[in-house]
Amino acid sequence: MTEVQRYEVVSKMPGFEIRQYAPHVLVTKSMSGSLSAAGSNAFRYLAGYIGGENADRQQIAMTAPVLQHKEQSGYEVAFVMPDHMNDAPAPLREGMAVKKVEGSLMAAKRFSGLASDELFERKGRKLVEELISAGYQPIGEVSYARYNGPWTPAPLRRNEVLVALSA
Repeated sequence: MTEVQRYEVVSKMPGFEIRQYAPHVLVTKSMSGSLSAAGSNAFRYLAGYIGGENADRQQIAMTAPVLQHKEQSGYEVAFVMPDHMNDAPAPLREGMAVKKVEGSLMAAKRFSGLASDELFERKGRKLVEELISAGYQPIGEVSYARYNGPWTPAPLRRNEVLVALSA
């Protein structure tokens, strides 16, 4: 069973949850292109990394979700490292990075199906609207999370849009 990134649900609101995420480590790759194109192209680099293309030649278990967020010229795509990893080996391929993330307060909107770029963006806009209406202050850009591989039937796929909140 795939390890899922740890968080605690702080509160449930109509349409979204407020979560406290534990500190974690990401391995990232930035790619140009659309949300789906960047995700597909970066996935190969990240899969190579966890398959042993790293400074320690260490194989690392796949976790969920695969995260993406918008950058100026495309998207940063990230694999969350397993919870027991406080450090991750350096990537061997150019343009990849290891990032330590402190715990964070996030709002999350969960949905199922085959998440197109348009659907992710629409759900992200809706989450921000719901947060503002509920009196929360979103910080930064919306992130996109995919929990399942392409072999999972669309109705069973877990997707989320996430945005940081001021504490």
